[in-house]
Amino acid sequence: MLGLIMFAYGAIMLLLLFSPWRDWALDHSIAEVVSTTDRRANNRVSGSVDEPMAIAGSAVVMFAGAWFGLFVPWIIERSNRKQLLAAGFDPDEPV
Repeated sequence: MLGLIMFAYGAIMLLLLFSPWRDWALDHSIAEVVSTTDRRANNRVSGSVDEPMAIAGSAVVMFAGAWFGLFVPWIIERSNRKQLLAAGFDPDEPV
């Protein structure tokens, strides 16, 4: 669920960068959100960021969201199926 929310956030911010709300999207980019968690001294991004940084940040959030929302659950399901088969159960058998 978190991955799909991340993908939606990245997609919406990317769309806002190419709309009349471009200035708002640049002021509230993912770079500002991430920089709040950075504990190094004077490494905070505040205010507007460059457009390429905002586009790259939104694309990275979309990729990470797709990864966590689609690929990781698929790997977990595949692993669970292999464990059930190794234990002698048929995962496709109705309960």
